Amino acid sequence: MKCPTEIKQLLKVLYNLSSSETEVLYYLCDHEARASDIADELGKDRSTVQRYLSKLQSTGLVEREGVVEEGKRGRYYMYSVPDKDVLKEGVEQRMDEWSDEKLAVLEEI
Repeated sequence: MKCPTEIKQLLKVLYNLSSSETEVLYYLCDHEARASDIADELGKDRSTVQRYLSKLQSTGLVEREGVVEEGKRGRYYMYSVPDKDVLKEGVEQRMDEWSDEKLAVLEEI
């Protein structure tokens, strides 16, 4: 799924994302990948990327799927962006919440 560049600033504001977190999110718009692959591709430390992915996953902007390869021990996780309808619905819900939060702050002034 392609993420439109026009919503980059909106996502940063709604979810309080850093530029690096947004960079990871936009990478996942074009690729399904493991944390180590993302770190290598973006030139970042794997533990830092893992922290970004954890935050993005908690917001619902990123999904994680466990993968077990036949004949191998253990599993690894693949990260991706939800399909566009799920993503759109989540962002719309967050916009409503964000608006309500900011209006409540204005009421206190």
